[in-house]
Amino acid sequence: MRRIISATSAEEAVKLRHEIENSSYLAGGTEVMRLGSSIDEECTLIDISSLPLSGITKENGKIRIGALTPLEDIRNSELVPAFIREAASFAASLQLRNAATIGGNFALRRSDSYMAAALLASGCTLRVMCTKGEKEKSVSEYFEKKGCRALILSFDIDESRKGSVNRIGRSSHSHAAVIMAESMGIWAYSVSGSGIAYGSDRNVYESIDYHSDLTGSAEYKKYLASVLAEEGSDDC
Repeated sequence: MRRIISATSAEEAVKLRHEIENSSYLAGGTEVMRLGSSIDEECTLIDISSLPLSGITKENGKIRIGALTPLEDIRNSELVPAFIREAASFAASLQLRNAATIGGNFALRRSDSYMAAALLASGCTLRVMCTKGEKEKSVSEYFEKKGCRALILSFDIDESRKGSVNRIGRSSHSHAAVIMAESMGIWAYSVSGSGIAYGSDRNVYESIDYHSDLTGSAEYKKYLASVLAEEGSDDC
């Protein structure tokens, strides 16, 4: 049975995360608490679900989305750029959207993430809490630092940010084989079982090391990514 410790503040959560070597944050719990989770059974979970880190606000041309905001709230918010709302809707189950948080879905860096491609393409800024206090990081800087133990507090996105996002999967209720997002010249691809790539070249999907899984063969998923790249180029 996993050990769960409740954190009373963001500062305490980060302190615990650094003190306990095998630990992870517990937000919505849709990944870390499921059977077959990528988080091992011996991992100590630091429960941040009671922290005041949810909600969507607008200020000075920025839309701030709290890290604990459920995907369903994002999907229904008129403040959030349309392509970010569309990405949140890729979680087809209402029960899942009500539980899963934007911070948790992004921070796990899973190749089948609903939100990663859209957030990377958005060029947003993250507010994070680390051992030295609150800092701002670009979405790419945070994503590249895979061992980062900082706690995401919020995502700040330009209110005028335009973009598109699309998915190809076996059904609306299954994880997508490929998700592609494009926003103002930034392209991002999430490929199930293979990885995530992003950059200013729409063909950046070619840098992914493709693997076969239940969503399709490696060759087929690379083909799907190429199709989405061409469709996205027509939208630009």
